[in-house]
Amino acid sequence: MLTVKHNTPDTAYIEDYYHHYIVLRAYESTKFNSYQFLDNGNKVTYKPNNHNNLGLGFNYKYLSVNLGFYVPFLSKDRNKYGSTQTLDLQTHLYLQRFVIDLYGQFYKGYYLSNTSVLGANTTGYVVRPDIHTRDISAVVQYVFSYKTFSYNAAYYQNEYQKKSAGSFIAGAGIYHTDVKADSALIPPGTIYTNFYDGRQFNTTSNNSLAGSIGYTYTYVYKKHYFLTGSLSGGLGLNYSIIDNTSTQQSSSRLAAEYNLTARAAAGYNSDRYFAGVTYVRLTTENSAPFSRTFQDVNAGNFRVIVAKRFRMKSKSMLEKAVKKIPVQ
Repeated sequence: MLTVKHNTPDTAYIEDYYHHYIVLRAYESTKFNSYQFLDNGNKVTYKPNNHNNLGLGFNYKYLSVNLGFYVPFLSKDRNKYGSTQTLDLQTHLYLQRFVIDLYGQFYKGYYLSNTSVLGANTTGYVVRPDIHTRDISAVVQYVFSYKTFSYNAAYYQNEYQKKSAGSFIAGAGIYHTDVKADSALIPPGTIYTNFYDGRQFNTTSNNSLAGSIGYTYTYVYKKHYFLTGSLSGGLGLNYSIIDNTSTQQSSSRLAAEYNLTARAAAGYNSDRYFAGVTYVRLTTENSAPFSRTFQDVNAGNFRVIVAKRFRMKSKSMLEKAVKKIPVQ
């Protein structure tokens, strides 16, 4: 049985609404993902045609549920950027002492965003509906000053940070990414000479394990207005493979991995209402099979949120249902 203990925070800094309150929210969300090949500072960058979601959600104790709905008129022009099919299962858990980021991103359909690599005369974007990517990662970080600093206030809205405070954070993560395409991932005819040693490949994968350390801080102005910033980075080992499935030619390498997790939030918080924006971004830079080459992955989301807290006067059906879940 998994047990998640809820600790009583320092009430001079944090107002706790974990018990006896339900949080209802409405939000607009944009999830994102991009993949980049680098060689000695030169870049080939692929991006999906991201779309926005509108949604509703609620929190009760440790349970947080959000239901988002795709809004077609908020998406970018498909004729210009192509069409992207996505299954994006990002989950960010804020458990006072721990922050857990889980990424399960499955994207199909990208466009070459820096078409200047094909020469100055290239117009428009190069659409690549054949590119598939997978990003499966898990990152756990420990919040040292969890009794005076609250991630929950900005990201879960079940706490209220009343005074400015910060904390050191440290943790580790495991990361997997892979890319598959029907044709070469590095477009023929780029202006770069000997990019990736001139190799043509249509699949690549990276597996890495790394640690991280950082700091987070929330500045509170006049008790209600807040600005949160969080940055952590680290390094580890990555095993990278590139492969040409037509010629069966492959290369691999065990080398360094670098990672950076950035969070930001801003808005208004009080004992009943919340309005604000939140941002989470994970960047991993994986050493590729050649000495000067890397592959970068960016993943995350941006949200605009309005929320209200309601006190539960008696044990409801929701509270009884939550108690049946083997986490408390």
